[in-house]
This record gives sequence, structure tokens and C-alpha cells, in this order.
Amino acid sequence: MAEAAFYLCAYEFTIRTVNSPWCHLIDEESAKVMEYAGDLKEFWKRGYGYDINSKASCVLLHDLFDRLDKATREKRSGVEVAEAVTVQVGHADTLLPLLTLLGFFKDADRMTSTNYAAQTGRSFRSGRIVPYAANLVLVLYDCGGDDLRLQPLLNERPVKFPGLSDQEVSMPRFQDVKELYRELLQGCDFESECRLVEAPAEA
Repeated sequence: MAEAAFYLCAYEFTIRTVNSPWCHLIDEESAKVMEYAGDLKEFWKRGYGYDINSKASCVLLHDLFDRLDKATREKRSGVEVAEAVTVQVGHADTLLPLLTLLGFFKDADRMTSTNYAAQTGRSFRSGRIVPYAANLVLVLYDCGGDDLRLQPLLNERPVKFPGLSDQEVSMPRFQDVKELYRELLQGCDFESECRLVEAPAEA
């Protein structure tokens, strides 16, 4: 019942910008605990809890980079880019695993039911990462010559690709981004990652 009150409060505030009576039933600390419970569920179901959560997004990752590579080839050959904009629509259930595969919002410690106090400063906050109408935009810039740069924006805000040596760069070289994800682009295969292994027959 407390969880229902929490979500009714959140929905009415988010959708209608109304501070409903449901909100008065929950103090700030209780709200933080319930937020953590929701994040914990997303962490284990669609985030870093299990490796397979993100590997299911291999096809989407390859498609994104295939489209970027195609635009790059067309630009370099001097022809007009056929698809200047590509829009793919999905849900948080699709976006969160992709962001996880890309390594965004990964904390040093895994979220568990026993380390709530240590997770107050965590990056993995599903309500901020994939709120209503969440979106990921990858913008490819041609800065002249071979200097192509890729800027990621999450929910219209610039974010930095995790793992690049220069953390100040929010618009790194496209080639550096491809190198960052080289192993995924060469070996992350949906069919092999998601294949069900049959149990051996009993003798």
C-alpha cells in the first residue's frame, strides 16, 4: 500500500504537476527507500545485475553504428547523406539495456538489498536515466577533413562516453568511440548471447 501511494504521488506530480494528497503520506526518507527499491529492480532486470540484460541489445548497438558508418562513408565519398536523421522508437525496457551495454551510469559497487546506505551517491537512478519520454540522441559532426565527432545526448542533455581517456570530451572523435566499443562491435552477437542451452539428458 505504501508503494502504491508513492507511485500515485509520483504519477500525479509528473503528469499533472500536482502535489497530491498521496504525497503527504510519505516522508522524504521513505521516498528515497522506495526509489532505491525501484532502482534495485531495474538494476537486476535491465541494468548491470546480469550480463545478459545488456547483451540482448547487441542488435540495436550494431544497427546504430552501421547507420553512423554508412553516413560517414557517404559524406567522405561526396554524395548526399541518404538518411540524415534516423528515429527509432521504443520503451525504457529497450533504452536502459542499451545504455547499460554502452557502459553509462555504472557504479563501482553493485546494488543489493543490503547496501542501501552506501548507494546514496549512485549514478544508476532509473527515474533520472529513463523518465517519461526518455531519449538517446547520437549526433555525428563533420568538423572538416577526417575529423568526425560523435556527441551523445540523453534526454536532451550532453553525456560523456564512459571509458574514454579524456573525460572532458563530450564530443569525442567518432573513431575513438568505435575503438572504445570495438569488442562489442566485433563480437557482441544476439544469437549467440541469447541462445538457450539445453540441459544434458540424464543417463
